[in-house]
Amino acid sequence: MLNRNYVASLLAGLMLCGASGPASAQDLLPDPAITPDGGFLTVEIENDLFAKLANTDRHYTNGIKLSWLSGPTTDLPGWLKTLSAPPLFGLVTNDKNITGTTHRIGVALAQAIFTPDDTDATAPIPTDRPYAAWLHTTFTLESIRTNDFGEAWQDQWKLDLGVIGPAALGRQTQNGWHKVINAEQSNGWANQLKNEPGVNLSFERAWRSSLFETPKMFGLATDIIPFGTVAVGNVLTYAGVGGVWRIGPTLPDDFGPPRIYPGTGGSEWFHTSTGFDWYLFAGVEGRAVARDIFLDGNTFTDSLSVDKKPLVGDFKLGAVAVLGSARLSFTHDFRTREFYGQPKIDQFGSIVLGFAL
Repeated sequence: MLNRNYVASLLAGLMLCGASGPASAQDLLPDPAITPDGGFLTVEIENDLFAKLANTDRHYTNGIKLSWLSGPTTDLPGWLKTLSAPPLFGLVTNDKNITGTTHRIGVALAQAIFTPDDTDATAPIPTDRPYAAWLHTTFTLESIRTNDFGEAWQDQWKLDLGVIGPAALGRQTQNGWHKVINAEQSNGWANQLKNEPGVNLSFERAWRSSLFETPKMFGLATDIIPFGTVAVGNVLTYAGVGGVWRIGPTLPDDFGPPRIYPGTGGSEWFHTSTGFDWYLFAGVEGRAVARDIFLDGNTFTDSLSVDKKPLVGDFKLGAVAVLGSARLSFTHDFRTREFYGQPKIDQFGSIVLGFAL
């Protein structure tokens, strides 16, 4: 099992420097809204096959992620605790009303694969998005703050370090899997983006607030969880806002299931159940995109590219089931056109299986 102090030190060395400062008293308080746990292990798979039920590959075609998230910890370096509450935090919360703070750290290994629509062609296709793969490690600092009114705010800092290009092993992963299932090979990987290190930093805030109270429907509880995010790096640079609406017999105090790409919304931690629990959800998100290497092409050398659209939207529908210490979710995602000349919207499915340790 990963040593928590080691991972915290690694985070301190890798994430951007922040001002150091002493930990406040509330940082040492356990969060009454969070069930004590030993952390979480999560496996996520995203694939267009799950949405279209057809053995085809198109655009964002596959993502896989294995992640570990610690249990609540109080032994973070002081500057990381300071970083966990950005200067603008007080604009949407009243620090004096915060009664509980929980910090978690995490690490993940993920791969995302992109292809053009025509995977039979061996020649470059300048009018469609290029072949690309992104293999990276993600370091996470997650903080949850609660007050006596049952409100909660979740902040997540994520640092991605990895590589785009042949070193990301997209061709081997896709065609190797196709060989196992006796599917056609993708023939254009020789035209993929070139090797380039990828560094990305993102921040996301999600919250459950009395401002967004919703009435019961059909005798079932409902709620809305809005979120906002910003990402900066040579891989993805964007700002986005969105929200998730949930309905179920009881709604847990988590923030919904996580996602791989672009990875906004949700939480890897969840409340375990003594029996069986479930809920349905629908969500929407809009992003203003300044850079997307998978469309813009390599940063430092010439490569295939397409003209991306500056605004992209996602709409998702899904279900979550919790049985004991396991949570299973399925999400069907509809994504608007990401580049000029794209003939139609994209669809893909996401399956997430998480275990409380």
